Amino acid sequence: MTSAWLLQSHYHQQLIQHKINSLNERNAIKQQYLQSMQSQTSLQLQSLTEKVGQLQAQGIKLNSLGERIIEKSNFPKEEFEFELNENTEQNTKEDIPTSTLNNPAIVVTPELTILNKSVSQLAYQYEKSQNLLQQLEITLNNLHLVDELFISGRPVPDESSWISSPFGTRSDPFTGRLRRHNGVDIAGYTGMPINATAAGVITTSEARTGYGFLVEINHGNGFKTRYAHASSLVVSVGDVVEKGQQIAVMGTTGRSTGPHVHYEVIKDGRQINPNYYIQRLPS
Repeated sequence: MTSAWLLQSHYHQQLIQHKINSLNERNAIKQQYLQSMQSQTSLQLQSLTEKVGQLQAQGIKLNSLGERIIEKSNFPKEEFEFELNENTEQNTKEDIPTSTLNNPAIVVTPELTILNKSVSQLAYQYEKSQNLLQQLEITLNNLHLVDELFISGRPVPDESSWISSPFGTRSDPFTGRLRRHNGVDIAGYTGMPINATAAGVITTSEARTGYGFLVEINHGNGFKTRYAHASSLVVSVGDVVEKGQQIAVMGTTGRSTGPHVHYEVIKDGRQINPNYYIQRLPS
């Protein structure tokens, strides 16, 4: 009986030790699993943090692009504000079942997967918005360029100037004979600013016989404008000027009887009547 008891006690101890060893092995496996989950979670968190940072930078770029578009248009400012929603992560968590959130063994990867998907969708929306805004900016730039190249208005302030001699055949103020006048004379006062009637490139800025101090601007598409009899010039050949920018100062140099600007519009090398361009409104 003693031997049987000892034998039973020995096997009982071995069984207990086996259970302990099995439990330790399961704990070790579980610990390895949790460490693996932690590693994966860290990587996913790092990736998610980088994406959020990229979205914030992209949001700043979009806002800057939106501001440029607002400056070139009459669009409302609120339509072009792009900010990353700081509650994205919290809102996503609210969509996850409570049973999943309370289970530390399986919560991390599913949660981050959903968050990652949400951020990816937001990134796609940002990219799409950026493409649309870039297209819109290109369109507005083209419209602005068309407006800048559109020849219109007088080259001097309207309220202080008047047309003293029209385009066409007229009596020459020096000889009294009929002579063709290839431009329009707009009188004013010495020192009045002479402005470009459209954007372009300065091709002539010099003193020329008959014209006095002369500026010529090439506007492209075969169009040029001339501004003569200035007292001084404020631009040089090769300068790019904007519509309305001052290019000279009114005077009475060259073949002139008083302070005025002789204004010509040239199309494909031929002077045409400037009255149409003087009277038409900006595009």
